[in-house]
Amino acid sequence: MMRLFYAVALAASAAITPFAAPPSAASEINERVKPWDEGPQDPSFLKFRNDLKDIIAHKDAAALTKLLAADIKLDFGGGHGVAAFQKQWKLSDPNSELWPALSLVVDQGGNFDSKIKFCAPYSYSAFPSDLDGMDKVVVTTQGAVMRAAAKPDASVVRQLDHDLLTVKGSAKPQHEAGPDDWAEVTDAKGAHGFVRARDVRSPLDYRAFFEKRKGKWLVTTFLAGD
Repeated sequence: MMRLFYAVALAASAAITPFAAPPSAASEINERVKPWDEGPQDPSFLKFRNDLKDIIAHKDAAALTKLLAADIKLDFGGGHGVAAFQKQWKLSDPNSELWPALSLVVDQGGNFDSKIKFCAPYSYSAFPSDLDGMDKVVVTTQGAVMRAAAKPDASVVRQLDHDLLTVKGSAKPQHEAGPDDWAEVTDAKGAHGFVRARDVRSPLDYRAFFEKRKGKWLVTTFLAGD
């Protein structure tokens, strides 16, 4: 239904706010998607995720490989497996572009699909199920603003509060976005403006699924698109 909309490039990180409770009534009327993280509910998953964050911080390819499921899914065309993952992400290269992409996914919360399955980030797992994510982005940066033009000194249209926005054109993957990248957007009430691309994330951007198999948490899916 949805073509892959990204090409991997160097990263720029985005500030993520503290996680809130499960989606509020505001989310249900499709105005915003509040940060949401169920990870701490399971101590074994929380330890796994903290270990994974440490692996990402140190760009430890060998340690990461041990946490990948043998059948890890990479795309919607049948790509799977650890060898394919290593090749796709060039894990032998210390500057692999995997690290910023995976870091954003792991840092942005998510929810349990069952006692042994977790989906991240929240901008995908908590996205309203009745919406098509093709032209939508979620504001993930606390204090982000909508401006009247795509420049940092343009007048502020409004402050944003984890709004769900409609984007004109395709959204740049968050890990690729730099300080000079902007997205043209419209909010739920029709206000139009521009927001920094690193402050928003498409629900169709990279996401990961984790599963507990034989008592061990593993990364079973890492992909983007629809």
